[in-house]
Amino acid sequence: MLKNEDILEEFKKSLTATTKSISNNNLVEISFTKENSSIEGNLINLTEPNIESIKNNLTYIRAEADSLALEFRFHSKEIHDDLINNSEFSNEIFNALEQSRIEAKGSTFFKGIKSNITNKHILDLKKNTHNDQINIAEAFKYVAYEKFLNLNLGESNKKNRKFIKDKFGDDYEKVFRDLTESIDNQTTFGSKIKKYLEDYGFFDQNENQKTSDDLKQDNEISNDNENNDSNEQEKNDTNQTKTETDSSTLDLQETVSMEENDEIGEDSSEGEIEYFPKIENNNFIEDYKSFTKDYDEVINANELCDQQELEKLRYNLDKQVFSFLPLITKIANRLQRKLLAQQNRNWDFNMEEGYLDTSRLSRIIANPQNKLSYKQEKEVEFKDTVVSLLIDNSGSMRGRPITVAALCSDILAKTLERCLIKTEILGFTTKAWKGGASREKWIKDGKPSNPGRLNDLRHIVYKSADSPSRRSKQNLGLLLREGILKENIDGEALVWANGRLKNRQEKRKILIVISDGAPVDDSTLSVNPGNYLERNLRDVINQIESKKEIELVAIGIGHDVSRYYSKAITIMDVDQLGEVLLNELSEIFQIN
Repeated sequence: MLKNEDILEEFKKSLTATTKSISNNNLVEISFTKENSSIEGNLINLTEPNIESIKNNLTYIRAEADSLALEFRFHSKEIHDDLINNSEFSNEIFNALEQSRIEAKGSTFFKGIKSNITNKHILDLKKNTHNDQINIAEAFKYVAYEKFLNLNLGESNKKNRKFIKDKFGDDYEKVFRDLTESIDNQTTFGSKIKKYLEDYGFFDQNENQKTSDDLKQDNEISNDNENNDSNEQEKNDTNQTKTETDSSTLDLQETVSMEENDEIGEDSSEGEIEYFPKIENNNFIEDYKSFTKDYDEVINANELCDQQELEKLRYNLDKQVFSFLPLITKIANRLQRKLLAQQNRNWDFNMEEGYLDTSRLSRIIANPQNKLSYKQEKEVEFKDTVVSLLIDNSGSMRGRPITVAALCSDILAKTLERCLIKTEILGFTTKAWKGGASREKWIKDGKPSNPGRLNDLRHIVYKSADSPSRRSKQNLGLLLREGILKENIDGEALVWANGRLKNRQEKRKILIVISDGAPVDDSTLSVNPGNYLERNLRDVINQIESKKEIELVAIGIGHDVSRYYSKAITIMDVDQLGEVLLNELSEIFQIN
């Protein structure tokens, strides 16, 4: 039976795959964060689920992911930016209507999405039943969603309907019918919204959020002023004061609500998820740092497991990929033959020193005046080479991806060893799921802001470059051990692997990274900007590639790594890994 930890990982993996599929965008990446959901460039940050939230709020979690994925599929940020204006108040309404357009359009494509989002809206409305104040942007959101899809969100949306009807009057049905006709065209839809917002007085120059009561009072004041001009200034002043007071009250309520949500934390099952993401997050990211490195470790695989268990795990590894073994072995043998063919001894003849050329001794016998002839062996360029395989040991690699990666790395190391090319196999993960000792220290120190990387690194050496393959064969079995695969902090792992290669004496150094996703560490991302780890990864890759001391290649398993690496390959089926690895090496060594 699966443990809670495994259930969470399987759920996150499934949610990630579904979200990517709905987005219909190969560049989209998914990460999980303790903070509110957001979109940053091509990165979707989803709220970190827990067992309780999955049990009680599965539809809510799915709806959040669906909405963000649909934004990638049906929304253009460039068009959006051209349509919005300088009025914060009207932009909030504009954004709400655009979000409803996206959700309604997606709901016509996917019935499951329609059910998820509709149920989420109903849940959110019920939570706000006892709130007498109306959030105008949300009123437009819920009413528009109803009208676009011709459905009813229940009695909880009644006050929102009444408010919008009061504003549009007899044009209520006509306005939403007109907008519904343009759901498939963002530009036309947006232009119509702008016109209606202007026609019905939803541009607020003071950028103060007004409640429905405020707007009613505005209308009442306007009507009264037609009959009594002498009271105009007094009523306007009174109304302005009330608007500022109500705005301050709302700000205070929002602050208290946020603080209460922080107290509830991740154990809340009532859907404390911010629904509307920020379309862009430009949070400033300081230089990458780690809160502490005291608990990091670089460790040999055999130190994490006793020999008997390693042998058992290795047996299980071989058994799981038995059907896959013949193909990869055949490809490896082909590579070996080509490499060894290039290593046939090639000579420069008629040299004045070197090895005696015995094939020409007959010339000396025939004529002793002839000089002895020597030969020298030509240097084989790729002999002086080291290859490092850096394998992502994250939880999402669990199952067939990690078993195939382990076996392919093992066979590749043996193949290159026979050809006098040294190979090392490395892995990277973390010691804990939720930050480990690093996070505990951070909490004890008072939770300082912007702590940087907040988990304990674990970098594993499965095979060193100078170790024969036969000695490290069992080590790769460790990848099947329960609890080894956790989070992945790719940037620092690359720095580590790069440093190991730089200290080698070989002239040619090749680093091949095998990964199935963007860097993710929940502990770190919960207290830093959502793209903190990804930004560091990009910086590290740029440094390595710009120096050109090491040849860097990446292979993404079901994940487009070309957004990070200049030289990258993406495979959708993990069983392609062996062939891709060996073919890539064939190109690197320029074998014809």
